[in-house]
Amino acid sequence: MKALAITALAVLPTILAPLHAATAQGATLAPAHAPVPLVVDGSWLSQHLTDPRQVIVHAASSRAEYEAGHVPGARLLLFSSYAPSLAGLSSQMPPAAVLDSVLEEIGVNDGDRIIIYGQPLQMARLLVTLEHVGLKGRVSVLDGGVDAWRDAGRAVSHAAAAVTRGSFTPRIDPSVIADIDYVRANGATAGMSILDARSPEFFLGYSPGQMPRAGHIPGAKNVPYSSLTAELTQLRDEPKLSRVFTAAGVKQGDTVVTYCHIGMQASLLYYAARRLGYTARIFDGSFEEWSKRADLPVVVETGK
Repeated sequence: MKALAITALAVLPTILAPLHAATAQGATLAPAHAPVPLVVDGSWLSQHLTDPRQVIVHAASSRAEYEAGHVPGARLLLFSSYAPSLAGLSSQMPPAAVLDSVLEEIGVNDGDRIIIYGQPLQMARLLVTLEHVGLKGRVSVLDGGVDAWRDAGRAVSHAAAAVTRGSFTPRIDPSVIADIDYVRANGATAGMSILDARSPEFFLGYSPGQMPRAGHIPGAKNVPYSSLTAELTQLRDEPKLSRVFTAAGVKQGDTVVTYCHIGMQASLLYYAARRLGYTARIFDGSFEEWSKRADLPVVVETGK
């Protein structure tokens, strides 16, 4: 029996080595926790403001926006820190090492629960980013953000939250992002819905905007991001969202791939898809990347 135990200990490093290597490379290991709800409201958060192992994040484009009033205890995360321009493309996903540092600076530790809010596009982009870095099932969106929080008569803070640097290990989830090759290979596949979050003038090809070419990706359906929100930065209720998706031909069980100009409006569409329970991916390069490729087709529907 003793010899058997020694043998088992001897082979243990061999078993664990691939797991350690996978973690170091950013691979996702199965979480040992029950997923938290994707959405929470102000009533819930007001009762859980001081929960341990919880980080509240105010996503903003400037410090002034944060200082104008935020949920007590919320930490500021500037949009520029998690949506930089890279390799000639706008609003891209930062490298894992950058995200690691950014999250540690606002006090995120492995195992923490994250509550996020902000203006719709900034908040949704942060949701995509956190789920990409391995926090799917650990992130909740505060419905209505600080506007709904304030309108309910709850106190806001104007002082920066005290932060102790955290220790966070990124575990990249490749299923969150669809690259250009994935979209090209799977766009016409049964069970795949490609959704374009831009306004109809861009989707139909009436205007290229700032893109190299006008039009849309073949097979895509138009779900303008402006159709997703009601007041106070809240998504429309789920029955209304469901009708929007159904009208675009999305079926239960479909994988939804979202895109827009540069990946911002598509982030809100990704959030809506996740809220409805779909498996969702975002084409991060979006039409900016697709329309640069002269070898890839676009559909223009002007004159119809």
